[in-house]
Amino acid sequence: MASPGRRSDDPSKTPQLSFYRAAPAGAGVIPQARRLGILSAAFNPITSAHVAIAQSAYHYFKLHEVLFVLPISQPHKLIHDAPIDTRLEMIALAVQDNPSFSIGTCTHGLFIDIGHAVEGAYPPATRRWFITGRDAAERILTWPYPDPAAALAELFTDTELLVADREWAFALPEAAPVRAYADRIHHLPLPDAYSQVSATEIRRRVADGDDISGLVLPPVLDYIRAHGLYRGEVEADS
Repeated sequence: MASPGRRSDDPSKTPQLSFYRAAPAGAGVIPQARRLGILSAAFNPITSAHVAIAQSAYHYFKLHEVLFVLPISQPHKLIHDAPIDTRLEMIALAVQDNPSFSIGTCTHGLFIDIGHAVEGAYPPATRRWFITGRDAAERILTWPYPDPAAALAELFTDTELLVADREWAFALPEAAPVRAYADRIHHLPLPDAYSQVSATEIRRRVADGDDISGLVLPPVLDYIRAHGLYRGEVEADS
């Protein structure tokens, strides 16, 4: 998932969102009370778990749209094995049959910045939820911010968190600044089969010549094979 942290490498620039695929039946066609989910990750590659968590959020929280956000640069890691255009094409293949799923790129990679970029790209009063897994949520909520209370206040001013269990169950951290926003952090149901699916494991399996069927959707699997992706050295996601 997208990294935590306060600001991007260049805080002088205003975060910008660019659409790669607008949702044919997304929040834009809803006249009021719009409900938008935001799923940000490196998508290297997009996994079956990414799609499942988006579908769960869409269903359980009655969203009108889920926006898959691919940051142009990742604040805490470099990606060499699949350029951004390649990852966008794989995301498009994975969501092509869902008219309520959209795809965008963001100039910034931090949740706070992405939130500001999304706010400027959608109509006013659009309710927004970040969709994330247990591990990313823990990083976001417990990151050593210079001023944790101010950082979390900025994050939760206009957004909420939907957190799916990943490997083990999510537990709300005990820190007082986090507990202040307990009512804006929600459990997101996700079948156990997806809890350990990771892009790192997929890349490792491809590099080892192992099967990844079921870990990615069939069109994405075909794309990876056709383009010979992930056959080199594997770096773990941070």
